[in-house]
Amino acid sequence: MPTDLEQVIFNTIRYFDILGMPVTATQIWQCLIVGAGDSHVRWGGHRSYGLVEIQGALRISSWLSERVDTKWGYYMLCDQQYLVRKRLHRHSLAQGKWNIVRRVAPFLSVMPFIRGLAGSGSLALDNTKSSSDLDIFVIAHKGRIWTARLLLLMVSQVFGKRRKYWNEKAPDMFCLNHYVTDDRLSINKEIRNVYTAVLYSSLVPVFGDDVVRKFQKSNASWVRRFVMSPEGVRVSHQYLVVISSWILSVKHFMERLLLEPMFDWVEVLAEKIQRSFMERHWDENRSGRVVLSDCELAFHPNTKAPSIVSAYYQDPGQKTLL
Repeated sequence: MPTDLEQVIFNTIRYFDILGMPVTATQIWQCLIVGAGDSHVRWGGHRSYGLVEIQGALRISSWLSERVDTKWGYYMLCDQQYLVRKRLHRHSLAQGKWNIVRRVAPFLSVMPFIRGLAGSGSLALDNTKSSSDLDIFVIAHKGRIWTARLLLLMVSQVFGKRRKYWNEKAPDMFCLNHYVTDDRLSINKEIRNVYTAVLYSSLVPVFGDDVVRKFQKSNASWVRRFVMSPEGVRVSHQYLVVISSWILSVKHFMERLLLEPMFDWVEVLAEKIQRSFMERHWDENRSGRVVLSDCELAFHPNTKAPSIVSAYYQDPGQKTLL
């Protein structure tokens, strides 16, 4: 029988194998997947595992060596070493996509009512394909979520980087597909699973670092049932937008003005325009999750989340993944 540590290391490698992504020891440590059934490993009194412990287990565990291969510092399931070259190629592609984010994100960040922006999905994991779009998670000011979305769509359109609803694939386009408000940061119970736990614990803040961290903290109680992220660890990166004080003053002035009751019609009009457009192109046979409310906007009509979750909970001996 494997130890708890060996089992969760294997869980993590197996989960990322579903995404075609070999992982390093550090990446395993940053996103150690326990799954709902194994939540006792940490939350039954066990302390969080350290990077040295994970490296040691990967080095000396005979149980893991029978199930896991290693190449160039990456770990993957047996007979999956060919994925390492793909992983390196995808990491290289991701850097080019992050450069696009760096050019456009400052203009998105200065829009009124934008409190936080974060890279999400394959972008956050540096695991993009050439066809991948740029998933951005958005935190907006309460009561102005429709205005915030309309402004972001306009800016991304000006830069020629807005993904349209009809695009099956939109390489290098901004996919602004999930918004929450800063007063309702907790994620809906219906989508709390291993996929979303990894998704939200892996967010890379682009603007409003403290707000994005607050979002993660607000969801930590359920995320920790699935993912053992190290506590209190912040990894600095070059993608974070810093707005100059005078531009920030202008942004705050515009927000104070538009928050006046006399301008409530702006939010009403923004919602009406967007809902009207959505209704004209509404697919009644859509699958996935679409949410339109005053505290959350979510557009995931073709999400792979259910198939990924299903694949993760399969018997590890099976190989019918995505």
